[in-house]
Amino acid sequence: MAGTGILQLPFTLKQSGWFGLTIMLLTGVITNWTGKILVDALYLHPTDPFRMAGYPEIGEAAFGRQGYYFVQIFHKATLFGVSTIFLILSAEFLQEGIGGGDDGEGILSNVFDFESISDGAGWTTIWTVVSAVLVLVPVLVYRTLSENKVLTVLGALAVVICVLVVVIFSVRTVSDSDPLPSHKIFSPILLPSAFSAIVLSFGGAANFPTIENAMIEPKDFGKVCNRAFTVLVVMYVVCASFGYWAFGEETESPILSNLPAHNAVVELTRCLIAFSVITTYPILMNTLVGEVEKKFTVFKKTKMRMLERTSMVAATAIIAIYLPYFPQLMTLVGAGCLTMIVFVCPVVFNFRLRMLKGMKIPRGEFLWGVNVIVVGLLGGTIGVYQAVGDLISAINDN
Repeated sequence: MAGTGILQLPFTLKQSGWFGLTIMLLTGVITNWTGKILVDALYLHPTDPFRMAGYPEIGEAAFGRQGYYFVQIFHKATLFGVSTIFLILSAEFLQEGIGGGDDGEGILSNVFDFESISDGAGWTTIWTVVSAVLVLVPVLVYRTLSENKVLTVLGALAVVICVLVVVIFSVRTVSDSDPLPSHKIFSPILLPSAFSAIVLSFGGAANFPTIENAMIEPKDFGKVCNRAFTVLVVMYVVCASFGYWAFGEETESPILSNLPAHNAVVELTRCLIAFSVITTYPILMNTLVGEVEKKFTVFKKTKMRMLERTSMVAATAIIAIYLPYFPQLMTLVGAGCLTMIVFVCPVVFNFRLRMLKGMKIPRGEFLWGVNVIVVGLLGGTIGVYQAVGDLISAINDN
């Protein structure tokens, strides 16, 4: 669950003010609930007593083929979009952590002449290609999520270390600041953009059907989910609070851009985050290509499967090279895809299937679900509008 979305959370407080912490907590509560009712929906087929295969099948059971394709569009766009964002972030942090940037940052910048090969923009492309090659290996080797458990643990450990580094350097920055940076309590203008990025940070809920299926004891999913979200929310609030507290209106995205330049600890942390996204990318891509391969028998052939997986990784790399705008793309994916996949669809599908089976939905739960749907639709729509405008501005500026 914990991933690179955490790096934009301090920036979401810059957009929304300290009020953003309330949004963060509520989003954690909501996505924990929607994630669990999405898994519950796997066992609510109107006529078949067995577990459905995944998210798209839930949509099909609720609304026929239209529901199936609706989920496919948003679910696959989410997986593809987040995978692309991971390559952008990996390239940025490999460049800043190892070397190749115009400002001479990187642990190897003093021993290797990066400028003799290319300028900063060229090295961004080089590191993107390197990242794509690195993630391609496990995507080709591993066929199921269960085979990636070690990568998951190592990636999560890197995120925890990153949070500790952000906290430590934030405290040091505040102790050296005179005067302290300015902060806002509430800022409504960019609230939808902040909401969209926060939703993306909790977007792992869309992958819960696959995760539940890979568990040794699926019946314990609810308990595991509650514990995971508790840890996740604490990490998110701590990182966001300390980052915004230290840098205020100067907070950047990703937050590591605010940390001291030419600092070995910061550079190593950037390398760790690059490692984290490189190890997380195969899990998302595995889910994406795995479901495609189940649908089309042609990909059961080894050569066709290898070609399909290589093509998907190459496509994310091409987009990352030509649109390397992390905060804008993160907000766009969060607003355009995650609000539907994490907020709207789980509620609509679960309620629909329960009605088809003649199950009564308590009034309180029904009203809560309707509110979740409205918030997701409203926040997502405005967030897309703001994200597209910011992306166009970024393209024009570069």
